[in-house]
Amino acid sequence: MAKSEQKTKKQTSSERFTKRQLVCSEKYCNQSDLLCALLDDGKLYSLSEADEIMKRFMKGKVKVC
Repeated sequence: MAKSEQKTKKQTSSERFTKRQLVCSEKYCNQSDLLCALLDDGKLYSLSEADEIMKRFMKGKVKVC
């Protein structure tokens, strides 16, 4: 892998986005409602953080009343 490709990957993984940016992104167009519910306004998230938050929620248990 070329050095420029490695640098691009590092920059992409360290980029942080607002809730609105993630919700409006093409990558998360099918999960926008879930992101709206799970992410906090005013906080910045990396793509991996957003993925992890959604993953933990989807693996959560349902409470029976």
